[in-house]
Amino acid sequence: MQSSSSSSSPPSTISIPKLRTSLHGRVIAPDDAGYDEARTVFPGGFDRRPSVIVRVADAEDVKRVVSLAHETGLELAVRSGGHSGAGHGVTEGGIVLDLRDMRALDVNVEGRTAWADAGLTTGEYTVKSGTHGLATGFGDTGSVGIGGITLGGGVGYLSRKHGLTIDDLLAADLVTADGELLRVDAQTHPDLF
Repeated sequence: MQSSSSSSSPPSTISIPKLRTSLHGRVIAPDDAGYDEARTVFPGGFDRRPSVIVRVADAEDVKRVVSLAHETGLELAVRSGGHSGAGHGVTEGGIVLDLRDMRALDVNVEGRTAWADAGLTTGEYTVKSGTHGLATGFGDTGSVGIGGITLGGGVGYLSRKHGLTIDDLLAADLVTADGELLRVDAQTHPDLF
């Protein structure tokens, strides 16, 4: 997902110290150790240098980072697992909202459903849900983030028999461009779902 402000003025800069105090997650700036590793995406070949990478810890962090991108006019790249073949998980000069630390999974065995954070990998999700005899069809690589593969459709080994990953999505928490957290499904905000 890439977005930018519609204003014609140049983007603002970010106060890294202020950002660090306003979030629960980790803020990685260009001068920090680990910056080069944090900006690298799986496909390789993308040498983009974001102004900041934020490894969000929760939905409140996501709201704050999306609002920050909106306020500053800086391009926003969202990374779940970093497997986008087009390199959408990293941006040049913008903000990377990195979901990899959001890995909670709550499996409802009786309801045959799960509520999963977007930073989980398909491998982590599959192992945890598999202990309950349940599965969701994903792709063929366990290191892919469930957020990206789900929103990208999700073609994998179970697709012919059980449909795409997106076909199994029942609801989602999402943050709008202006920073509002919404739970969406077929009945609530169906236009966003």
